[in-house]
Amino acid sequence: MGEKYAKKSAGRHSLSFVFVHMDDGRKQSPLLLQRESWWVLCRRWLHYNSIQWRWDVERRIARIFHRRWGG
Repeated sequence: MGEKYAKKSAGRHSLSFVFVHMDDGRKQSPLLLQRESWWVLCRRWLHYNSIQWRWDVERRIARIFHRRWGG
C-alpha cells in the first residue's frame, strides 16, 4: 500500500534574482528605451525582496499567534 499523503519537503526556500517590470507611467517608444543600469536593477530587486521578506515575517508571526494574516 502506498502512502496517502505526500511528504512535505523540509527546507528553506533559496533566494533567487527575479527582475520585476515596474511601470513608472511613462510610455516610450521601444527604440528610445535604454537598458537600465545594474544599480537600478539591484535597487529594485532589493525593494521587491524586502517586501517579500517582511510579508514572510508577518505571516509567520500570525501563524504563531493563530491570527489571520492579510485580512
